[in-house]
Formats: sequence, C-alpha cells, structure tokens
Amino acid sequence: MKTIHFFKSFLTVAFFALFITSCTDDGSGTTDPTVIKPKADFIAGTGILVSDATVNVASDFTVNLVANKGDNPMATLTIEDAGAKVSLDRIAIAGLTSFGNPVSLNNDLQSAFDFKITIKAHTDISTKSYKFTIADTKGNTTSKTISITTLGTPPAITEPAPGLKFDIAPNALFTSVFKVTKGTAALKSMEVLINDVKATDLTKIFYGQVLTPIDANPYTLPAGDKDILNKEIYFRAPAATGTYKYTVKFIDETGLFSSRDITVNVGTQVSMLAGVLLNPAGTGNTGGLDLDTGASTGTVASNPTSASAEIRDEGIVDNQNDPTWKQQISGMNGSVIKYITKGVNGVAETYKFENIKFQEEISGLWSNGVAFNKRSTDNLRDISAKVVVGDNFIVKKDDKYYLLSVKEVKVTTTDNKDQYTFDVKF
Repeated sequence: MKTIHFFKSFLTVAFFALFITSCTDDGSGTTDPTVIKPKADFIAGTGILVSDATVNVASDFTVNLVANKGDNPMATLTIEDAGAKVSLDRIAIAGLTSFGNPVSLNNDLQSAFDFKITIKAHTDISTKSYKFTIADTKGNTTSKTISITTLGTPPAITEPAPGLKFDIAPNALFTSVFKVTKGTAALKSMEVLINDVKATDLTKIFYGQVLTPIDANPYTLPAGDKDILNKEIYFRAPAATGTYKYTVKFIDETGLFSSRDITVNVGTQVSMLAGVLLNPAGTGNTGGLDLDTGASTGTVASNPTSASAEIRDEGIVDNQNDPTWKQQISGMNGSVIKYITKGVNGVAETYKFENIKFQEEISGLWSNGVAFNKRSTDNLRDISAKVVVGDNFIVKKDDKYYLLSVKEVKVTTTDNKDQYTFDVKF
C-alpha cells in the first residue's frame, strides 16, 4: 500500500509540473527556472566602461553591451536610470538610427547583438545605478548594471559679494554688477526669486540695461555670456513696504547653479531720536516735547505756549495741595495719541519697536492704535493712564506720524524734576 501511495503522489507532482510548463510556454509571463536566459556582458575597449565609474554631470559615458539568446529569441532591451527609463534624448546606440526604450530586437538581433551604447549622465551630483535588462520572447530576463557617480563644479559668482543690502523707496530701481564664470558646463540661464518664490512680474527685472525687461524666468542668457558673464542687472522694488530677499541664480547646462542673495529694505527710512519730557511743575515750565527734535519746550500743562510741541506732560495733581506727579501724557497743538500694544487691536504678537524701519510702517499702525479713555481734569483732552517703561505710543499730527517707546521714567519727590525718556521714530 505504501508503494502505491508513493506512485500516486509522483503522478500528482508530475501533473502540476506539466501544468506550470504549459503556462510558461503560452507567454503568460510565468518563468520556468529550467529555461536558459539570455547572456549579457560588458566588453572592454578604448573609452568604454566595464565597471562603476565617476564622470562629470551630464557628460557622456559609453558601454559595450554584448548579448546572446538563451533558449528563446531575445525581444527587448530596456535601459533604466535609478529605476526609471532613461529618456531617448540621452541615449545613442551605434548602428541604430531609430529605436525606443525598450529597444525592440528584431531579425538577427533576436539571436545576438553587440551594441555600443552612449548615455548622457544625470545632471545632479549623486550616484545612480544604470541597468540594462534583456527580455526574451517568454519574459525571461537578464540584467547588467553599472553605477555612475557624477561630479561637477557649479558656476562661480565673484560679484556682488555676499551680504549686499539696499534701502530704497517703494517702486525705486536698484542694481548690481554680476560677475559669473562657468564651472563644469556653460552657463544657460538666470532665475530670480523673491522671498524664495520665483518672480512672476518680469516687468521689474532688467538684464544689462533698463530699456527692456527679461522675457522669461528663468531667462536664457545671451550666447556671449555663456562662459563669462559681466553684466549689470536692474530690479524695480515692490510697491509694498517691507524687507525682501532677492535670490539671483545662475544655472549651467547641466542644471548646476550658484546664487547670490540681496536684502532689500523697501520704504522711507525712519529718523530716530531720544526725547526727554519733563514735569511742567519743575523749573522752566518745560512740560512739552517737540518730537521732531527731541527738545523740551516752554510749556505748562495748564497753559501750553509752544507751537512746536506734539505731546505734553499732565503735571502734578494740585499745585497748592498735592505735588504728586500724575505721570500722564496728552497730545497738544492738534496731535492725537494712541497706545500701540502687541497682540491688541490687530497689532502683531511679534511687534517690536526696534523692528520698525520705515515711515510707512508707522503710519500703517495708526489704525491699530487704542485710543486714550481718560479725560484731563479740566475735561478738555484725552490723557493716558500712568506711563511706565515699555509703553509704546503713536502720535498723529496733521499728516505726520511718530512712534514712541518709553525707555525711562524718573520719579523725584522733592523738586518736580520728574521726567520720561522716549525713543522716537518718525
């Protein structure tokens, strides 16, 4: 009984083996491990690679691939770069004027071929695997692989030097000479980015002269500038106030590039001074402050006499009975004062007095100011709460704006020489 059982099992295995073979024969793609696959080799020769190599980016390398069929005719040759088919514009095969990828193997090529294949290497600096796969008419494959490491030297920018900055008005022109020398390959194009985004308003970028803006970004460089470039490049600043980073990239034929960043501060630069505002109850009645000069003015809280002052101190509680300094301010001569507080009424949480660089930024803060909600003793004007170090105020007089930061508050108890020190921007 055991012998009969073994015989039945043998027949079962043979049946399934026959079934599997018949699936391979009908071209279903199932591979029979007993079939002899195509054989392929790299053959050495002058200027021919047979093993891993290092080449310049986008330069040509050549392999001599020789193949012979196995049990079945060869059908295709596929050439891949890092797992993706190499584009036909990078492949040349000696003796073939028209082919695809995969390369169709017809007629005598189904039995054997001897191809000298030239490939343009990849354009980034890296190591990639180039795979040559031969498939026969039954789907059996044989592959040969070679690793290519690319090296290259990007363009060299000698001018302008790093750290170039411009402080300019909105819509104003700024310019710099760019001196660039090619590296491994000839220069191809120039690309401009603003705050890391490719510039789209080409009417504001000029190459070599201000008469005609560039027509594309990246801009194709003139033939005469492919090896060495020495040109003045002009830019028109944005209309909106702010700080912008311009990145100018010079790209070569292989895709390697070098870039230079330019910092552009757009807006009308602020003037800055320190001003001291005194308690008007002290000597000289200097209780007003001219924000254009930082000078105290001959002004008393109850009777302002200086037309040049924009703000004043509110003096003491009572000249006769209570010499306590109120430590409050108000506007004068038509000036209006508001608080500027980060995170309040639309002022950014990142707001800092020291970061304000342009007059347009100051005027832009006016709508974010918070009005004073106290009234003077005589009910004639709005006054601040008690002024402390760190307070920020914005003052508007006619069409002019001032930004104030309280740097010091000095309180005295015997001589009414109390005072504030402000940093003033306008």
